[in-house]
Amino acid sequence: MLLGKMIHRQNSTRRRYRKQVHLHAVKDLRHRFMMLASVVAAHSVAMVYFEDLDWWQAFWLTMTSASTTGYGDLSAGTFWGQLTTIVLIYSLGITLLAQIASDYVEIRIMRKEMKIKGRMEWSSMQDHLLIINTPTTNTERYLNLLVQQVCNTPGLDDVPIQILTPKFPEGLPETLRAQGVVHHTGDATTPGMLNTAGVDKAKYIVVLSPDSLAPHSDSLVFDTLHRIKEIGTDAFILTEAIDDANRERFRCAGANAVIRPIRAYPEMLVRSLIAPGTEQVLEDLFRYQGDHTVRVDVSLYDVRWADVVTKLIQQNIGTAIGYQDTMGRIITHPSASHHLSLNALILLVGEEQKTPTPEMINKIFAD
Repeated sequence: MLLGKMIHRQNSTRRRYRKQVHLHAVKDLRHRFMMLASVVAAHSVAMVYFEDLDWWQAFWLTMTSASTTGYGDLSAGTFWGQLTTIVLIYSLGITLLAQIASDYVEIRIMRKEMKIKGRMEWSSMQDHLLIINTPTTNTERYLNLLVQQVCNTPGLDDVPIQILTPKFPEGLPETLRAQGVVHHTGDATTPGMLNTAGVDKAKYIVVLSPDSLAPHSDSLVFDTLHRIKEIGTDAFILTEAIDDANRERFRCAGANAVIRPIRAYPEMLVRSLIAPGTEQVLEDLFRYQGDHTVRVDVSLYDVRWADVVTKLIQQNIGTAIGYQDTMGRIITHPSASHHLSLNALILLVGEEQKTPTPEMINKIFAD
């Protein structure tokens, strides 16, 4: 009990000092503005009383004197008016204005530095893409590829992007900031950090595996998903899973889509955001298990693409997705009415389907 009180007192003290460090310039600025307003009001009253000026003339004289502009159209002519000007304006007013200008510049520099270093909450950001975690290796290269792909994808090209990561404590690389990307420095598993990143206001959330080779990264992703679920969000959530056995666990924890970490192709991640479900098809293209692509070297002449696709499907051989023409060029998804001559077919076949031979295909088109 005593230890708990001591820890609470220590944390409270730290929070108080941290708050004072960050906000002292703002408090000083407000205090000096109030003092300046008091000086201006007192001098204006004195000018009305001693110099027989109206209120606007008194205020005008006060401001031109405090700013050292001194147009000369009005001036204090009486002894008491001049003495009041020396005491209030020359001794206090000009000094306060200089201090206010200094505080203002300090606050602007501090806020700019906090934004660059990810120390400021982007409270006005909403309907954004929130990327949680960053790869441990080739971080800048991967993020550049990912952001470029997002910017080039219709429907995502104008979505604000925020990154939550402890990777860039001194600021994001210039290449990312130039594209309007902002970040918040911190770890998603730290209490309160997801709230400051606006997880409840995001439109898309991507939870990356920090280390694509370490199974322990799945535990961090799982923890992050549970924290997001506790906060609550309507965002589309995409996560990376190193172990396929964790895919269903991630979905139960709130993930709408789960993919493997494929660092060389961030396009797969972006496609799953804009067209959910396509990530499964794209992943299968990279492995032999499940649906996979094969190349069959077979020569066909003057055939219609629609007939090629239809006959292969009817014979349960596979789905034609492209071909190599007689010039050696790879053509994908041609027009259905397109007549062609080819030297090879590229097929998508299922795990249970037998890879077709050139003889099998020649026989189909010979009949």
